[in-house]
Amino acid sequence: MRSKCIITFSGLNLRHLLDALCRRNITVWGVQRHGMTCTIAVSARQAEQTIALLREKCYNIENIRYTGLSGALRFAKKHSVLPLLMILCVALLAISSQFCLKIVVSGDYAADDVLNVLADAKISVGSNISRLNVDSLENSIAGKLDAMYAVVKRSGSVLYVNVVQKKQIAPPIDMNKRRDIVATRDGTVTSVVCEQGTAAVSVGDRVKKGDVLIKGERTYSDGTCDQVYALGNVELQITASGFARFDGYKRQVSETGRVFECTGVVLWGKEYAAECPFDSYTLQTQSRYLYPLHLEIRRNVYRETCITAVPASLQECLLQLQTAAYQQALSYCDFAVISVRYDNGADGVTATLYGAVHIT
Repeated sequence: MRSKCIITFSGLNLRHLLDALCRRNITVWGVQRHGMTCTIAVSARQAEQTIALLREKCYNIENIRYTGLSGALRFAKKHSVLPLLMILCVALLAISSQFCLKIVVSGDYAADDVLNVLADAKISVGSNISRLNVDSLENSIAGKLDAMYAVVKRSGSVLYVNVVQKKQIAPPIDMNKRRDIVATRDGTVTSVVCEQGTAAVSVGDRVKKGDVLIKGERTYSDGTCDQVYALGNVELQITASGFARFDGYKRQVSETGRVFECTGVVLWGKEYAAECPFDSYTLQTQSRYLYPLHLEIRRNVYRETCITAVPASLQECLLQLQTAAYQQALSYCDFAVISVRYDNGADGVTATLYGAVHIT
């Protein structure tokens, strides 16, 4: 590509200027005129001579642009730091690809359990994985977790680990053996389906853990009984309760006006930033990611808060009390919540969580 200098300038007597350029053997092409503005292209070797003539004739030079090899050389000279930054980025990319910057865990096992096994194999965020033996690592993970299999894939500086649990085969059922269906926890019977055996409870009965729900026996019309393997389905309604006392005050969170701002870097899953001086605060975070280095620049804004108590009626505190009662009941709950009932009294609010369990 020919090296050219494209010059845009403005002034009067443009025709006389072009004649002067020709008299000095300066080749001009690509002339574009718009009123008093003119754009011309000259050889890069004659650019300085042309610019000197324009300034000598008192023309206003609006823009100078180089193309081709000359433009590239001038850009590199003007932005001398850019090539160094590019070299540095390439070097960082080459180095970072040799280290593990992120581990993504999936499958049937808890992420912490898999990460602990990887740590035993000296694989963690920040470890050198340039000589990682994937097959050996997969066998180690599957053996220590007693898993069916493990799959480890590496994509640059990221490790993807998927671990699948062994399938448990249920033991065969001896249908000739007596078996009772018993309650596994306290609750109220809401449904009874007896396929084989004799129902020992009815809908609405309150039962405790260990009570027989369906007996493993069949009674005939003549009063004789056979021992059978009880089959059926009993649904129990289970509950958990929590109470929040009303003391005549409403708690509210407000900001004190104190603000603390800092910028941190998240590297290898850990944030490096100044510690917030407040005990209670709200946090606003803005993040920018530098790919492919998996580097996160995080801007944190902490706003100090405090809890104040103001006099209020029960009605004004009702939502707050219901939330507190619900959270307390939830701490006792080990089942999926189907519905919630709130009982409001003069001294506070009781939340009752309802769930169901099917016993077969």
